[in-house]
Amino acid sequence: MDYRVVAHRVDANGSLAQAKSAEVVLGTDLAGRQDAFNPVELLLAALAACMIKGVERVAPMLAFQFSTVEVRLEADRQDSPPSWWRSAMRLSWAAMSQTPGWT
Repeated sequence: MDYRVVAHRVDANGSLAQAKSAEVVLGTDLAGRQDAFNPVELLLAALAACMIKGVERVAPMLAFQFSTVEVRLEADRQDSPPSWWRSAMRLSWAAMSQTPGWT
């Protein structure tokens, strides 16, 4: 599979990323934006999407049905010097049924 994303600066307040027919507003403004993902939030969202897609792919192999999947990711970074120094993850789902014999 080939993947392509094109991102460009719209103005001093932000940028836009495009893939296929989808767009994501990027908070690249130094002050931050409430209506856009900043780079760390975008990275966490991509990781969450990978985890959810993994559940979607594995569930049929395990005969496991679920109604929802939720991924919660957190990260902390310091400004000086810039570094990512803590992260946490929680994956949860609501099961509709289980394969007989599972506990």
